[in-house]
Amino acid sequence: MGIFARSGRALALLGVVALSGVILAAPQSYADDPAGNNGTIKIDGELFGDVPNNEPHPGCIFEVDFYGYDEDPTYFATVNFYAIPPTGKRINLLTDSVFIGEDPHDGGGSEPGLDATREYDLSGLLKSFYFHPEQGYHIKLKVNAPGSIGKDTKYKVFWILECGYGTPS
Repeated sequence: MGIFARSGRALALLGVVALSGVILAAPQSYADDPAGNNGTIKIDGELFGDVPNNEPHPGCIFEVDFYGYDEDPTYFATVNFYAIPPTGKRINLLTDSVFIGEDPHDGGGSEPGLDATREYDLSGLLKSFYFHPEQGYHIKLKVNAPGSIGKDTKYKVFWILECGYGTPS
């Protein structure tokens, strides 16, 4: 084997070692903060409940919990609620803005990862819509949250069971 072949292998090995050192020396935020659409949203039927589970059949008053979003003082999520079939034909019921950049994304969908909680009351907005006798009102939640690499949208589809004024006929 000639000196040039050995030199080429040595340079290639040196390049791999140097590149490994750069990767290992990268700031911890890159290793701990995966690229992509961070964050989770949950429907919480128990007001001010601290258990991070999804309750897809709340009453007209419920909370939306936001988990695992990145930290940034400019991060506000845009929240839209729609009445969808059979309740309505994708009719926007409510639009809101919620601050979600309070702390790092740590914790994901767990209690420590809670970034925001917002209470919503859709009772006055649903009176004229179709009420399914077994399921209630069919609602789609769309959340656009900044800080994502790529698509920044989260969705939840759920049913609202009870609004206190009975079922429309």
